[in-house]
Amino acid sequence: MIDEQQIEELRARMARVVIRDDPAWMAEEARPLLASIDETLHRARDLSFPLSSGLIVALQRFFSTAMDRLENGADEARRNPRVASIFAAFALRIYLLALVTRIDLPAGFWRTLTGFCLSRLQGEDKGIKGELAWLLALAAADPRFMDARELLWALRWVQSTDPVIELHRPGVEKNDGFVMSLVLDEPPEPKEWFFKRANGPEPSCFFSLEELAKRAEEEIRQLDGVDWTMRRRVEGGVTADGRVALLRELLDRWRYGWQRRLPRKPFDAMAELLVGWEDVLAHRMGFPANIRPVRVTDASVSGYELRWIDREQSLFFPGQVVAIRVGGDLRWVLALVRSLRQHPNGLQMGILALGFEPEVVALTHEKPAPPGFPPQMALAVRKTPPLRVQPALICPTGTIASSRLAIASEPAAGQWLLSQVRFIRFEAQTRCVEVFQYEVDPFPED
Repeated sequence: MIDEQQIEELRARMARVVIRDDPAWMAEEARPLLASIDETLHRARDLSFPLSSGLIVALQRFFSTAMDRLENGADEARRNPRVASIFAAFALRIYLLALVTRIDLPAGFWRTLTGFCLSRLQGEDKGIKGELAWLLALAAADPRFMDARELLWALRWVQSTDPVIELHRPGVEKNDGFVMSLVLDEPPEPKEWFFKRANGPEPSCFFSLEELAKRAEEEIRQLDGVDWTMRRRVEGGVTADGRVALLRELLDRWRYGWQRRLPRKPFDAMAELLVGWEDVLAHRMGFPANIRPVRVTDASVSGYELRWIDREQSLFFPGQVVAIRVGGDLRWVLALVRSLRQHPNGLQMGILALGFEPEVVALTHEKPAPPGFPPQMALAVRKTPPLRVQPALICPTGTIASSRLAIASEPAAGQWLLSQVRFIRFEAQTRCVEVFQYEVDPFPED
């Protein structure tokens, strides 16, 4: 955990920073300060929300001071490669800490960063390497959909691939590949995306993610080929299946950008919300559950944007499982929280729909099932195009240890149907649930 005193101490050290080409300063002040920010970043993974008002103010003061130091060093960073390296190191950590603590980035962050990137186009070397490349790769994926653990794993993966990001001037013909445009905008964030798309708005700078996307595809193929038991092993807090799911989402965002597969439209209605695995499962089983009111601000088949005004913001985190019923709709939609952002009128969150009317099923690794009710319960969602083209099973993280198992469902009151299924794709892993696509096994084992 972090507290106000630690953040204030960091701010005081940051206030003395003058980014410059001085080997002694880099060794004695800059590197130790970067290490301290790294330690704070790892401690921030355990934060509970909402943050105290004192901690929010301390973090905002730190980000304001850090942004002032970046702006002071930007001109020297454009001229000097060694200064540029330190500049990028500070920018990356500011970005990551803002994401983990859910504090808005300081005004002008992307403007300063884009100006720095554009200055690289003036020289002969148009490639960006190191921590600035890591920052741009993460920004291109919109890591608000990750929790802190996934974010730091994604950073380590991007770091290990050592990407080189190619810059392209607006209007200049670009190579084939995954190309992002960074637009100066407020709130400052990458806004418009292009994939060989004509008649797009004029961007401030293009950069290519083609090589990084190729490496993600290669690693997905390697991880998909390993033994099932190895895929369930946890390394760095994430299983191999979890890494595949995360890489697939990164790859989709690098390839297609922030376009939604099924676009949302403005919508204003009240809805009922079930929060957390226990409440969702209890409600679907017919037991009492805590149903909370929430406002829907836009909607599509693939998900919703919600506005939560209650003080119980600690209920939510990226990957939290929820179920929602909107307006007069009789159907419940099972969903995952994918993004969270503080809003003056409450917490703004995006949720990704998994399927309609989740069905309670019981899991067993034996067939026939043992006498009595199997202890492990899960939820199944049916194939419902265009949202879902394959049925899926949602269960607590760590439940599934085999590529095949039997599920018992209740299609009619008092009648249980036993089926053997096999998993054909791992779709998602969060701290609380896993999502598997499955099919009924045409050749069940005896």
